[in-house]
Amino acid sequence: MFTRQSRTPSRRRLFRNGWFILGVLGAGCVLGMSLSLSSCGGGSSSTATAPVTSTPPPAPPPPPVTTGGGLAIRVQGNHLVDSAGQTLQLRGVNFSGYEFVAVQGWSPLDPTGGQGSQAGGPKWSAIASWKANVVRIPLNEASWLGYTCTDSSGVTHNPDPGGNYRSSLASNVTAANAAGLYVVLVLHWAAPGKVCPMLQTQMADADNSLSFWTSIANTYKGNPSVMFALYNEPFFNFDFSGDAWQYMMTGTGGSFSGYPATDGTGNWQDVKKPWAIASFQAMIDAVRATGAKNVVLIGTMDYSADFSGWLTHPLVDSAGQLAASWHAYPTYGAPWGSPAYAQPNFAPGVFQDVKNIVAAGTPVTITETGDQNSPGTIGSPFVATITAFADQNGLGVMAWSWDVWTVPNNVLIKDVNGTPTDGYGVFYKNWMVTHAP
Repeated sequence: MFTRQSRTPSRRRLFRNGWFILGVLGAGCVLGMSLSLSSCGGGSSSTATAPVTSTPPPAPPPPPVTTGGGLAIRVQGNHLVDSAGQTLQLRGVNFSGYEFVAVQGWSPLDPTGGQGSQAGGPKWSAIASWKANVVRIPLNEASWLGYTCTDSSGVTHNPDPGGNYRSSLASNVTAANAAGLYVVLVLHWAAPGKVCPMLQTQMADADNSLSFWTSIANTYKGNPSVMFALYNEPFFNFDFSGDAWQYMMTGTGGSFSGYPATDGTGNWQDVKKPWAIASFQAMIDAVRATGAKNVVLIGTMDYSADFSGWLTHPLVDSAGQLAASWHAYPTYGAPWGSPAYAQPNFAPGVFQDVKNIVAAGTPVTITETGDQNSPGTIGSPFVATITAFADQNGLGVMAWSWDVWTVPNNVLIKDVNGTPTDGYGVFYKNWMVTHAP
């Protein structure tokens, strides 16, 4: 069985065989080192350096209210349905940028980073041409909330240097809806206290994440096309003691003695300081306290890959709009082309766990997956396995990532127009196009 017990979060990000933010862009790139944006898939060769100090601007005005352009999604039984009550299989992509660009001060005028000539966000018509019906957008809690934060070297940062994080996101949500896409907003990077979220910590934090979701829910509760993925990838094999499942779900029976943190120069640290999480139940309750009825997506243990304790630690959603989120990536360390590579982490048990969750009445959606895309790759053995399982069991799929990055795994496109990458990109585009109504 797959295990990461001996690995720190930073090594996992750099060497995981599946998706990894740090590895995808290059460790120095995401850790905020001075570098050329073109090395991160950007279209410019100018050098960008994270600011040393800054004063946060006045809080931006609330973004305009959006209605979803007629799109609506909700949970009905163990599946998702559209505004007409028809069963809906989500098929789409992730667009990465909002979680790291603004907090590292790269591009104040464009918190998406303008990567690969995608100024202001992706080319929505290109995504629509793949017949996608959903986009998942990772977010940073400090950039959304706008508080001054401090990195692991003691340097303060304004995580929304252009004062435009919220308005930029609102524009892209509106554009996605106009292109016929549902939207998933996910809390991707978080950190306790006033620490800058410059990488992923073990779980959402009590200091900021509940405020984040209260604010997000108040902003988008009028848009029934928007779903809330409450935390990206929990992991409890680092600075934790207690009952991991109980603590993740309800916030009781465990504790963290530290958390990972970094800065603009790659100064990774294990900060030995106790902190409290925002459990999944607490985040559900925060969203529902606003009156929002949007679908909420709940991740799971071990980077959202292990569902073994999911059903025995049930959550309560007063709106009855809860679904499970699975990150399906190739077996850690398995070489491409091997039988193990074509199976997800925790297989074969995870397949039965997912079936059991669906049978118990909760929809499951694969909100991240990936495969090899290096030049000359033919086929996509892992994603072929996952999409077949999704089709057989009524699961949605969102692939990582719709970004123009020159790395060998988990990148869907070669350019802003959506030319698919070899292997993975070609296979996934064909899967989506052939499923379109």
